[in-house]
Amino acid sequence: MADVTGHYQDLLAGVYSWLYGGADARIAENRTLFAANGIMPRGCANAVDLGCGSGFQSIPLAEAGFAVTAIDLSATLLAELETMRGGLNIATVRADLLDFAAHVPERLELAVCMGDTLTHLAGFGEVERLLRDVYGRLETGGKLALTFRNLTQEVPHGDRFIPVRSDENMVFSCFLEYEGDYAIVHDLLYTRGAAGWELKKSFYKKLRISPAWVMLVIESAGYRTASLREERGLATIIAEK
Repeated sequence: MADVTGHYQDLLAGVYSWLYGGADARIAENRTLFAANGIMPRGCANAVDLGCGSGFQSIPLAEAGFAVTAIDLSATLLAELETMRGGLNIATVRADLLDFAAHVPERLELAVCMGDTLTHLAGFGEVERLLRDVYGRLETGGKLALTFRNLTQEVPHGDRFIPVRSDENMVFSCFLEYEGDYAIVHDLLYTRGAAGWELKKSFYKKLRISPAWVMLVIESAGYRTASLREERGLATIIAEK
């Protein structure tokens, strides 16, 4: 089984933005999300994007005036972000998001961990550690924004084959299995070349995180307010210190 880093390097990173319908669409979506939740600089303006990918969060945050440290383990995705950021105040760092404190300013106004990054952590202890470490770096009034897929309910057998995206040259789909606290995600990518269609495949684990459990962790860490919204299996949590 590939680990998360290997899975992205070998399969996902090269088609990541394409899978989401292009970077521009996701950047615009996050502009709207941040504006709707009042996420704009009011304090030190330092922000960290944990698991930044190709910049779906980093770019709109920097446009809003934040100084963003964008952290990811994928060199491919960080290079894509570098090409898109232009003159925006974004510093890219290739590192494990659990080690974020070594790469950011002493005080943060905002931390975001979005997409499905939180489910890539190895266990619930790592999730707790991350949320508490972020709390320790946030200034009073600072915010934490999370989005992650709620995988706690098993998809019925007939619905575990999921078409994700396709065009005339690529077809991407995935298949889900369940193993205790983890969902096993099998990703299948068909690409058309001169010799015909070629299949690349890989699989990895995602942590089955309950949004209600995350809210309890946030409360116990000391965050004073938090909101939870779920839509089509995607949980969005905004918390304030």
